[in-house]
Amino acid sequence: MIDEETRRLRAYQIWESEGRPEGRDLAHWYKAGEADFDASRDRPHFIQYSPGAAPPGSLVIKFYHSGDQIRGYVRKIAEPDEDDTIFPGEEMEPDAAFKLANSHNGDAHTPIFIELVEDVQWDPTWGELRSDHVATDTGETDDSHSQDDPAVARGRRTLAREAKKGPGRAVADPDR
Repeated sequence: MIDEETRRLRAYQIWESEGRPEGRDLAHWYKAGEADFDASRDRPHFIQYSPGAAPPGSLVIKFYHSGDQIRGYVRKIAEPDEDDTIFPGEEMEPDAAFKLANSHNGDAHTPIFIELVEDVQWDPTWGELRSDHVATDTGETDDSHSQDDPAVARGRRTLAREAKKGPGRAVADPDR
């Protein structure tokens, strides 16, 4: 038998893992009391991101401080000769970033990578963050991607598109 405080914590973890639904407190309480309950089984798993660890097509959620809040954005690692795709190109709350990444992650067996910057600490209610890296032969070689925020990345893509139109186009407009 578990003590009441442990059961309360388990019920909270279940509630968090189910997206904080209303009206299910009793179901969560009973499930938390089950002897074979394993909180990590119900929580999503993520892999700590480091440059070069994510193969093309992988999703990365980058979390950073914006004022006193933690915000994030989702990007998809591109092939070496292409720019990463950012969904939707704006910062969002962590829960929204997780939902967006899950909706774009077609293969549930493909890990979602997490990048924490600016002293952002991992919140265990988000799931389990593993530091073990998947052995990959990655095409990601541009370490500057990990330093970009969404605005910088959009600017980089715009300049790259303009540069393809001609050598003078990317720098011709002094207001950029």
